[in-house]
Amino acid sequence: MDFQIPIEAFRPEPGTVMEMAGESGFRILTSPNGGGLQLAAEACPVNAWEDYAYLAADVYHESHDVLVVLFTFEDASGRWIAVHYGILPRVTTRIALPLSALNGEKLFLDRSPGVMQSVLRGDAFVDRNRIVRFALSTIPSVTPRKVEVSGLTLRQAVEPIAYEPSPYIDELGQLLGKEWEGKMQSEAQLIRALREEWETSQSSEESPLRTNLSPYGGWKKLRFEASGFFRTEHDGERWWFVDPDGYALFSTGMDCIHPAETARLEGMEPLVPELPAREGEFRDAWSSRGYSFGIANLIRAFGAQWRDRWTDLTEYRMKSWGMNTIGNWSSAEYIRSSELPYVYPMERFPTTAKTIFRDFPDVFDPEYDANAALFSNQLIGMRDDRRLIGYFMRNEPQWAFVDGLNLTEQMLRSPVRFLSKERFVARMKEKYNASVAALNTAWGSSFGNFEQLYDGVNMDSLPDSADRDADFAAFNRLMIRRYVEVPAKYCKEVDPHHLNLGMRYAWVGSDDILEGCEAFDVFSINCYQFEPDRAFIERIGSKLNRPLMIGEFHFGAADAGMLAYGIRAVPTQADRGLAYQYFVEQAASIPELIGVHYFQLNDQAVLGRFDGENYQIGAVDGCQQPYRPFVEAMQRTHERMYDIRIGQLSPSSVCPKEIPKTGF
Repeated sequence: MDFQIPIEAFRPEPGTVMEMAGESGFRILTSPNGGGLQLAAEACPVNAWEDYAYLAADVYHESHDVLVVLFTFEDASGRWIAVHYGILPRVTTRIALPLSALNGEKLFLDRSPGVMQSVLRGDAFVDRNRIVRFALSTIPSVTPRKVEVSGLTLRQAVEPIAYEPSPYIDELGQLLGKEWEGKMQSEAQLIRALREEWETSQSSEESPLRTNLSPYGGWKKLRFEASGFFRTEHDGERWWFVDPDGYALFSTGMDCIHPAETARLEGMEPLVPELPAREGEFRDAWSSRGYSFGIANLIRAFGAQWRDRWTDLTEYRMKSWGMNTIGNWSSAEYIRSSELPYVYPMERFPTTAKTIFRDFPDVFDPEYDANAALFSNQLIGMRDDRRLIGYFMRNEPQWAFVDGLNLTEQMLRSPVRFLSKERFVARMKEKYNASVAALNTAWGSSFGNFEQLYDGVNMDSLPDSADRDADFAAFNRLMIRRYVEVPAKYCKEVDPHHLNLGMRYAWVGSDDILEGCEAFDVFSINCYQFEPDRAFIERIGSKLNRPLMIGEFHFGAADAGMLAYGIRAVPTQADRGLAYQYFVEQAASIPELIGVHYFQLNDQAVLGRFDGENYQIGAVDGCQQPYRPFVEAMQRTHERMYDIRIGQLSPSSVCPKEIPKTGF
């Protein structure tokens, strides 16, 4: 039997109004600042969150954009997890939150029909048997919000909604029911625009932005010793990439250079117009992940030659916009045909059969070492490629999304006999002279022997202990160092020529993350801010004696035909251009920073990519049209960039006004 969460037990937060809507429904009305409801702790039986498999609810709103709804849980120890769901406007969406997610092992939840992206934030886990707070809320927006919620229950199973067909987008992949500057009004208009730009790309001379650049994109006005491959150099004042011919390079890259995003259709079929057959003229638009409206639009314009024409057009765009690097996750076919240098995202980062937390492997298991050796072999085929700047070993480790994560504590909570746990127990025996009594005195514990450390320790039952904290912290650093150094060693053995560009961390939640990072040639991080953090970059650069690069940043705007604006947002495309200029010029003025790569070339699909993310962040839209104010700002920025780098020009001081994000 389902458990109906008692609506009357909710209490609105300040600035929030709650209205009843039928027997099992209610409305939440918030100001632009966001807000929500708190459930009284006593409203649910203590074991309710443990006894059921799902928290279910139907959610509906009519906002101008995607609504982000948060389900927040807190346990008696103060740990919390918030699950963020993106909800399309004007579509009733059934949430089926698996309560097993509260164990924290997944950062992204599997996408269910009608739902956009769902992401976890917060601590490593919460104890489902000790939930003391549950909240339902929204994030800030540019307007007030009104959201209707019904059927809020705990259940063992959740049936999906049976939707009536009602197209949400047109045959070109554009949002219906909204007009904006640049929207294609017909297939004929799209075909004409693409063909005209392609003709221009074939007849135009090389961009003036290329005049002072070497064949590898380096700046001809500053030269160092040539090594035949990309390397790094500190000139006494600032760091640089150095291209194979010895010219200085500040890397401005574009991530995800491929023909178009793919829309995941599973669960979204009623919202999609009738599509072409999987075989025939539009077969290239179909893939195992769904359907690409962008590729279909290229086929409309260029027929069977669509891929070659897109390649021509994209090479022309990258060079005329002043991009000098092909960024992460870009098309291998495009890389082969392009003249631009590129970076390589390695795949299948080494792991082990059993992981300590999320994707953090059992690093002292010989399996990790063996898999790291296999992992490095993917570099063999490119180790003599002079256009390759370097490789990223991975992107945004999911275990590092928990600030201050205590890996050793997570390991000891588990009953799994990890090889890393055996190494830790051996260290404790050595430190405490094989005396469990000495360990108990230091930790405030009551173990009968060291073997009990293997059984799964209830850490919440132990008192605070500075000695235990120090033991855990030391072993955390040891595991993280091995996590980094083992694969880095094998990669450098296989490919001594190219730069190890690091792991593109989402952020650095503690200095423990930096353990072993001296093994990188460049420390990379993704940076979703309006400007790079100068003090942070200076500190990391000094600590590691390494240059840094930013692997991702982006800005979205509210004036186009998209329903979500990304992690950082501004009102208009002109503002996006100002934001790009401000970010890149500020970055160029930071001595320790040697590159910034924009995420990404294309807008994402209106109905979401594979995981439901649907941001307006592209340099081009789904109809393959550049956002002119944005790319013109790119050109302006890249023309000034090197003079800013060497101090002859000041970076832009014009930072546009930010609006609330719709990033999940």
